[in-house]
Amino acid sequence: MAAAPQHSPLDAEHRALGARFAPFGGWEMPIQYSSVLEEHRACRTDAVVFDVSHLGSVRVEGAGALDGLQWAFTNDLGRIGPGRAQYTHLLDPDDAHVVDDIIVWWVDDETFLVMPNASNTDGVITALHEAAARTGGSSTAEDVTATRAVLAVQGPRARERLTAIAADAAAVPRFAVHPVHDAFTGYTAGTGYTGEDGVELH
Repeated sequence: MAAAPQHSPLDAEHRALGARFAPFGGWEMPIQYSSVLEEHRACRTDAVVFDVSHLGSVRVEGAGALDGLQWAFTNDLGRIGPGRAQYTHLLDPDDAHVVDDIIVWWVDDETFLVMPNASNTDGVITALHEAAARTGGSSTAEDVTATRAVLAVQGPRARERLTAIAADAAAVPRFAVHPVHDAFTGYTAGTGYTGEDGVELH
């Protein structure tokens, strides 16, 4: 029997606003409101909000967290530091094919948010537990996906529009990660997958 699909914490709001839904990676996701072309143009010329809560959120903490992530992922976190984000990959240990592409938010000295794609969260957690064991085991990897929403605010006017309701979040520089306490409690990063400027709110 197939498992029931997961839903965004904002599912009721999407339905009330008339979103169209489709299954993806074990989630029932809002995929559009109007036409694909209209929403694409809005992202390229103005601003849009994507609900990307289907992305996994794995909180990695502890004195050995950095060593474990360095062992598990392809990119070098040593090139950034706390308060920054980095795009990276998890490779298969047998033949080195790409298992997942991932964004890592380095929240503070010993805390990271690792965000895999929807269907890969369990596999990434398994890989991070193995990495911790191989590098001393002094970190934890906890799936916190069910405790938060993730919104991507993207487009050339994204920051301008966001400033009116969350000025702290709108001001975060590209690939920086900042805590937010004004419009919500969480984190924001100057990241996104659209190719436009914008931020992601966690």
